[in-house]
Amino acid sequence: MRRALLTLTLLTAGHALAQERVLYDSRLPFPEPRLTESERGRVQYLAGQALAQDAWGAGNAEYCMNDFRIEGASPGSFTVKGRAQMAYLYTQCYQRPGNLQGLVILEGLNVAAHYVFVDHYSSMYAVKDINRNGFTELALDGGFTGQGYTEGWLDIAELGPVRRMLGQLNYERLPQPYQDNCGAVESGGRWTSALIRVTPGPTPRYTWQELTGNCENQRVATKIGPVQPLKLTPAPTGWDKGPLK
Repeated sequence: MRRALLTLTLLTAGHALAQERVLYDSRLPFPEPRLTESERGRVQYLAGQALAQDAWGAGNAEYCMNDFRIEGASPGSFTVKGRAQMAYLYTQCYQRPGNLQGLVILEGLNVAAHYVFVDHYSSMYAVKDINRNGFTELALDGGFTGQGYTEGWLDIAELGPVRRMLGQLNYERLPQPYQDNCGAVESGGRWTSALIRVTPGPTPRYTWQELTGNCENQRVATKIGPVQPLKLTPAPTGWDKGPLK
C-alpha cells in the first residue's frame, strides 16, 4: 500500500524541552531498505526455514509461492539493552486472508529473535524508546485494499523486557491510521489519516489529529483537525516463534 513513515523528533513551539515526536504521518515517504547481500541472504534463509518447518501453521502455506521480500529494516536495541541490533520485517508469501510474514532480529549475522505471523504489514520503522526503559520499539504499518477501498492500521511493538504491543490502531480501535476510497471512485476520492505524536516518558503521552485530503495528492492535507488526546492499551502480540537456525 504505502506511503509512510519516518519517526521525526520535533520541538513543540514554546516548549523547547518537550521532545514531542511524530509517531505516524501517512504523508511521509518511507525509503526502501538498504541491505547487504549477507543481511538479505540471512533473513531469506530464516524465512525459508520457517516455511519448511510449517511455522505459520497447517494450511497457511498450502498455496505459498516464493514471494520473499524485506519490507523494512531498522537499527536499535530490541531484545537486549545497549546491543547494536537490526530488525527486519519480511514477507514470505503474499496471499489472503493474510500474508505470511516474520520479524527477525540480528546481531551481526547472529539471530537474537525470530517471530512469525499472518498479516498485511507493508512497512516497519524504529521508535526510539518512547517509554524510557532502554529498549527500542517498532512501528508496524499495515493495510488492506479491496474493491477500491483501503483500510490501514498501526501496531507498536516492544520486544523487551516483555514482548507485547504497546498499542494497536485500526478500524476497531480508533482513530484509524489511514483509509481511502481512491480506487472506488473515478474523481473526488478522499483519504483520511491520523497524525499521531508521542511525548516520551515512563508513561508516554500520545495525541492525534485527523487529516483529510484528495486522492490526487497523498502528500497534502486539505483539512487538519484539532489536537486530541490518545490512549493506547497494551496487548499480547499473538506472534509465534520462528526458527533461529
